[in-house]
Amino acid sequence: MKFKTLNVDELANVMRDIRSDLTFMTTRTPKEAILVLVDSSSSMNETCYDSDDNMTRLDAVKQLFDNFATRSMAYNFHHVIGLVKFDSSVKTLHTFTETLETFKEHVHSLEANGCTVLYDALKRGMSQLKQVGEQFPDCRLRIICLTDGKDDGSMTEPDAVTTKLMSLNIVVDAIVVGKVDNNVLHGISNATGGCCFKPETSKAGLKLFEMETVLSLEMRKLKKKLDPSYIRSESILVALFANRGYDEKPEVVLPSGLNDKVTGTENALKKKIQESKSGRFLEKDKRLLEELKSLHCDPHPFCTVLPSESDFTFWKILMQGPPDTPYEDGVFELYCQFGADYPVKPPLVRFVTPVYHCNINSVGRICHNIFDRSYNAHITMREILDAVYGVLIVPEPQDPLDSILAEEYLTSRNKYEEEAKKNTEEVAGQSLDDMEKELLGEELPEKFIPSHLICPLTNKMFVDPVKNQEGTVYERKAIEKHLKSVLMCLDPKKSSCSLGRN
Repeated sequence: MKFKTLNVDELANVMRDIRSDLTFMTTRTPKEAILVLVDSSSSMNETCYDSDDNMTRLDAVKQLFDNFATRSMAYNFHHVIGLVKFDSSVKTLHTFTETLETFKEHVHSLEANGCTVLYDALKRGMSQLKQVGEQFPDCRLRIICLTDGKDDGSMTEPDAVTTKLMSLNIVVDAIVVGKVDNNVLHGISNATGGCCFKPETSKAGLKLFEMETVLSLEMRKLKKKLDPSYIRSESILVALFANRGYDEKPEVVLPSGLNDKVTGTENALKKKIQESKSGRFLEKDKRLLEELKSLHCDPHPFCTVLPSESDFTFWKILMQGPPDTPYEDGVFELYCQFGADYPVKPPLVRFVTPVYHCNINSVGRICHNIFDRSYNAHITMREILDAVYGVLIVPEPQDPLDSILAEEYLTSRNKYEEEAKKNTEEVAGQSLDDMEKELLGEELPEKFIPSHLICPLTNKMFVDPVKNQEGTVYERKAIEKHLKSVLMCLDPKKSSCSLGRN
């Protein structure tokens, strides 16, 4: 066997796919190609925000890009990303790649000088994305433009580049920094179905690039694109601002399965078992049947599973908030979607109800290693539900999806918990019974339950029974809540209340 000695630095460069031409390699088919345009013109040396930190616009862009790169790598999107800077000229800093390690070095080395050939930069980005689109026809194409203002010195006309972008289905997102307005760029973004953001503070800018719908188009509801024939002049692009303004956050596309009628576990099992007798039954179907059967026979004490009537691979889940947490009086709706690769790959589990939590983002993504590095094909749905429930009990601010909330948790714990409780009351205050009735309607099962299995406080079947000294059995959560209320009534510092006497 022959061995070849390799230079470590050369090998590192090969692995990072650093190229001088416009070709690129991927380890998987990209779902989205993003060309990042960074403004390095002289005006980027001016102060960015109305604050005492004197951060320049270029420093703000560097900070925003850091957050974009870090989050994109953490989410492991199937993306390829390229980098272009523009001032008096346009220069490609890095061709499309899956890895972003070297991007930060390029951006942090930028210095502000020259004018702002913004439209020429958009034309360059369009040209490079067009090549990706030809190689991967199903790949989404997008430009993210980080700039401080108006074009200065471009040879390209804004209406011409806009109509071309629209014809190639390239979405333009713009982030405008500094005390400036750019209504033309805003118009270009909106005409192509994209968004135009103008963060007023450093914190707002960082939060922007923690939104999954900004990092990726996969879960974003795109705006309706204009008819290219309508874009006849720059003034038409400018006029769009009056009706639309700057965006705060993109709209989310939720799975169509959320509109499906759901059923109880018993009915879903009967239907699937009947289907298994008359038709082909895949290994995935067998595993799903086992999982649902297990949750039917041994239900999670705080979760109700409601499979779709028409799609056995889509479940709605109602999760009661854990006791002694800001979420204890809430009932949260989630969905679980089993993909074609399940159980080799984990199911997609997300919250539908908004949750004020540093490990749950604005579109319901949950940060827990059971969905990535700790997952294997033997992990059960009961274990996944336990893990999600555990996230509500113990936040992990050191590994957040929302760094602003993580900072609040670490520095102002009481404020964090008060806001979480307030949010729970506002969006998750409906009772479990009411939510079940709303989702199941007339199908809500009426089952005979022996009296010795019913809690005298809740009139429901026991899930987590406990026995007192007299031998009476209660539901743990119910008796704890009852005892708390009694103790509050006995506390002279609290408002008076009447207790019934035997």
